[in-house]
Amino acid sequence: MDAKDVKAHVGNLERAVKEKLPTQTLLDILGSLKKEVVATEQLLRETKVGMAVNKLRMNPDKSVSELAKEIVSKWKKDVHQKTKPGSSSGSQDAGGKKERTATASPTMTNTMSPPKPSGKRPEGKSKVDPSKRNKNTDGVSWAITGDQVRNNCIGAMYDALVLESDALTEHIFTLAKSVETSVFVNNKSKTDQPYRRRMQVLFLNLKDTKNNLRRRVISGEIAPERLASMESSEMASNERKKEDIAIKAANEKAAMMPKSQKSISDQLTCGKCGQKRVSYTQAQTRSADEPMTTFCECELCGHRWKFS
Repeated sequence: MDAKDVKAHVGNLERAVKEKLPTQTLLDILGSLKKEVVATEQLLRETKVGMAVNKLRMNPDKSVSELAKEIVSKWKKDVHQKTKPGSSSGSQDAGGKKERTATASPTMTNTMSPPKPSGKRPEGKSKVDPSKRNKNTDGVSWAITGDQVRNNCIGAMYDALVLESDALTEHIFTLAKSVETSVFVNNKSKTDQPYRRRMQVLFLNLKDTKNNLRRRVISGEIAPERLASMESSEMASNERKKEDIAIKAANEKAAMMPKSQKSISDQLTCGKCGQKRVSYTQAQTRSADEPMTTFCECELCGHRWKFS
């Protein structure tokens, strides 16, 4: 099946899901893709069929989800077979021209499932000064998804994780990819405002020099998938948590303080809206032989004034 036919199947697949066509329609399309498609990096990039099938792994119909999983597994093997040691990087066609074969597909890696870190930091240290490390100094190629927003987020995540770290580049990059992919999947594969806001929150917390969150992720104490769904309060540094507790206590104390009772009069007129629903309090702001000062507030428009 060539790229044109695959694209047509992708269109039919998306239409069947959108219009909620019978399950058998989905099974027929998936069966055809499984039987006739041999996955290559170029084909996956050009048709985006991997993304379309991957979404169906979570389909409520078990027969559809199982078939989608089988196809994903098969295509991963197809791509992997062409990257095995000793395999040819190209093949000769009938005319003697060298035909490019697929290498490990970033599209498959980042849309099928998040990279799986070992959970344990590998041995070895980077030779670059930890205080100066970033994606550029480490020579990281972070543009791997075909989506500029996602690529930028992966690069930013790498910069946040690598700050002041001597961990190996490969380990940090695997973590950065896995965190971004988890956020992307959690956000229903959209790079909209909630996705960007979530990535920004993660970046700021990881980059905070007073926070040990970064070290906990690199050491494997916190898995990328867990980090992607953590609340801001969970990611905060100990110092920030103490500040939040103090602020909360102060607010609760203020809320418990008795407040002066306001009197409401229909004899006073608001100079702004002209209505006669005005609350007022009085206080002695000058010497005892002077009249008290009356502080007024319109209950309708909020306008405030005072008089003696």
